[in-house]
Amino acid sequence: MNKFTKLSLVTALLAGSVVTTAQAETASTSVNVFAGLASVMTLTCSNVNFGTWRVPAGPRASGASIITLTNDHNVSVTDGTAAGVALTGTNIAPAAGSCSVTGSTKTSGTGTATLTSPTGTFVATTGTGFDGESLAAPASASTTFTYSLALSTGTPAISPTGTTAFTIAGTMRIPDGLAMGNYGGYKGAAITVAFTD
Repeated sequence: MNKFTKLSLVTALLAGSVVTTAQAETASTSVNVFAGLASVMTLTCSNVNFGTWRVPAGPRASGASIITLTNDHNVSVTDGTAAGVALTGTNIAPAAGSCSVTGSTKTSGTGTATLTSPTGTFVATTGTGFDGESLAAPASASTTFTYSLALSTGTPAISPTGTTAFTIAGTMRIPDGLAMGNYGGYKGAAITVAFTD
């Protein structure tokens, strides 16, 4: 067999062979990407309400009356005369301010709670009353009707879920020698409550 014949035979064999490659397949789908942002910690507090008191006009035997509001929402006359000084029983019940912290990243130990300007003088309400009370603003507000507030604790314990709670209570001083124009609804200045974990 000559060279030409061998070359022809190899060429014929190659021409008869089939070379195949795998065909690529493509599939697709879609996904959504989610994320959220939330405040790490929140503090909410209810208002402090000493209630509505019946107080005689004019001088009282022992002068001014000090009303104490406790952290468990009880009130009492703790100084001065109690004669004729009593809750009306028809308006909103006295209540300490209740504060709640959620979302702290601290899961043990204590935080620090503070009040800014916890003492002051009550002023006449504007509008028709305060916190749903039916009392209108006094015609001539007393300038010596004062309050002093305090926290149940300045270092509330933080639970493993990052929550804690505390209350705001205190005293108010009902001055002696009230005039008829002094009766009505009063409120104090807004007090800032802060909590640091």
